[in-house]
Order: sequence, then structure tokens, then C-alpha cells
Amino acid sequence: MNLRFKLIIIFLIFGSVCAQQKYLSPEDVKVEWKNYTTFQRQELVNFATFLYDEEFYERALLVYFQFLYKYPGDELEMAAYFKIGKCYEIMGNWDLAKNYYNRIIERMPSESVASKAAKYQLHYISLETKDHNKIVEKTFGTTDPYDLIFRAYAHFEMLDWEESKLAFKSAQAAFDHGHYTKLIKSWYSAIKTAENAPLKSKTPALLSSLFPGGGFLYLKQKENAIGTMGASFLITAAIISSSAISQKNKLSLNNNKQMVIPMSGDIVSKEGFFHSSSGYLLPGNLKLSSNKSSIIVPPAILLLGLYSGSIWKSVHDIDAANKKLTYRFTERVTKKLSINKFMDYEIPDFIIK
Repeated sequence: MNLRFKLIIIFLIFGSVCAQQKYLSPEDVKVEWKNYTTFQRQELVNFATFLYDEEFYERALLVYFQFLYKYPGDELEMAAYFKIGKCYEIMGNWDLAKNYYNRIIERMPSESVASKAAKYQLHYISLETKDHNKIVEKTFGTTDPYDLIFRAYAHFEMLDWEESKLAFKSAQAAFDHGHYTKLIKSWYSAIKTAENAPLKSKTPALLSSLFPGGGFLYLKQKENAIGTMGASFLITAAIISSSAISQKNKLSLNNNKQMVIPMSGDIVSKEGFFHSSSGYLLPGNLKLSSNKSSIIVPPAILLLGLYSGSIWKSVHDIDAANKKLTYRFTERVTKKLSINKFMDYEIPDFIIK
């Protein structure tokens, strides 16, 4: 019995010791929880990066917001704001994108990576939304090469060739690197081509307008040309086919509100021909004549007005047509020489180092 009792006592003591080891001290709990939250943070960062890289921008936004909620004041906070701005930018929600870029600028020093990158992205949004004056205003007097590049693009799209060339030259000097020099040299050729572009002139427009709608064809205004030619054809056809029919000789008629009948009923029919007795007022030979002079005057005036108006508008629209032609050229150039080639500046990384 004593041996059995002793074994039971030893077993209970051992069990008690083992049970106590399951309860952690407060310090142990802090360490274990810290390890757990660190793992969660890493998983959120990795998951958000995966969604962004795979272009699931709406889902990536949710994860970025979740990160900001769980880890306020984290060292990756500005990087999360930048990524949120990029998601909204790519999705075309310019206002929300600008909101988050401005948050970075307000909270970070102007020389920080995050603040500079946010500023450049705001320039990019202004360029995409054709707010060129804002770029020119924000980059006035700058020596930052990336600012100067955005300024050069803005002036080019505003058809201000000299200012664009000057900004590109300043950017080239500020970069002082062969890679950017090569990119910028392509722009000098594009600006020279734009300056010497063959534009429309008034004399050919006037001569082309001698044919209805020809002036609009010269200006490549196809809708106006088709409308003018179509209207001119219809009016001319109406003039040619129109005539006013009038009666020769007199025919007396008795007219009341119900009917129009000859004055005499003494009309006989023989072998399919009508004849009247002596004294009947219906002329022996009734003839009709056509007279175009009275009916063609209104459409002729309309045709003349359309013709002269098309000539005036063709000459008047020369400047607008030239500007439109130049804008089409600038769009082709900026698409070929995309601003994205210059957007290699450093951005805040949303990664755990």
C-alpha cells in the first residue's frame, strides 16, 4: 500500500507540474502575440502586393485599407497611401487618387521619396486630364528634372513649341545622363516636325469651295461636306423638276363650297371626244403652259445662300482646322514617346525589409 500510495503521489505532483507549464507568463504572452501579429502583417503585405501585381485593383484596395486599420502609424503607412492612390489612378478615379497623393505630401517632408513620388503622380494626372496650366504653374522655376519633363510635355500639348523645347533642354542638363539624353533627342525632332507641319491655307480652301462642299473636303470635315453636297443636290433637283402650270384662254367656272362645274351643261361626247354646242363658254382649244420663273426663285435663293455660306465657313474654319490637325499630331507623338518612359523615379516600397 505504501508503494502504491507513493506512486500516486509522484504521479499527481508530476501532472501538476506539467499542467502549470501550460500557463504562460505575461512576457511569454507578449512575445507570442508579437510573433502572431508580425506574421499577420507580413501576410497582409504579401497578399496586397499579389493582388496589385495581378491587376485586381479593387480587391487590393480592400487589403490596403485593412492594413491601415490594423497597423495605424506603421512605417509602411505612406507606401500604403501611395498604392491606394495608384489603384484609384489606374481605375480612372482621378479625384480619389489625388486625395491620397495629397495626404502623403501634407504629412511627409518635401524631399522625401514618398512626397516627391506623390507630386510626380499628381503631374501625371494633370497631364492625363489635360490640365496643362496646373502643371505649368506647379513647375515654374523648378530645377527638378522630372518636374521639367512634365512641364515640357504640358507645353507640347499646348502647342507651345519654344517653351517645350526649353523645358526639355533644362531636363536634359539636370539629368546629365546618356539614357535621358537619348530619350529627349527624339523630342527635338518631334518639335521641329510640328513647327514645320504643312498647315491648311485660305486660298486652296477658297478654290476648293467653288464646288459645293469642296472646301469642307479640303479641311477634312467630312460630315459638313456630305451635308453641303447632299443639300445642294436636292435643291438643284427640285429646281429642275419644278414648274408652275397655268391655263391659256379663259374658262368660266361657277364655284361654290361644294363643287366646281362648267357654266353650261351642253357638252356632248362623240367617239371619245368632248364637244360643246354653239354659245358654250368652254374654249374650243384649251391649253396649259408651264412657267418656272416664279417657282424657282425661293429654292434658287436658298441654294445661293447655302453655296456662299459654305465658302465663308470653309475659309473661316481654317485656323480651327489647323489647330485640330496639330492636336492630332501631338496625340500621336505623345502616344509614341510616352511619358511613362521618364517615370522611373523612386517610389515608396510596400514591402517589409
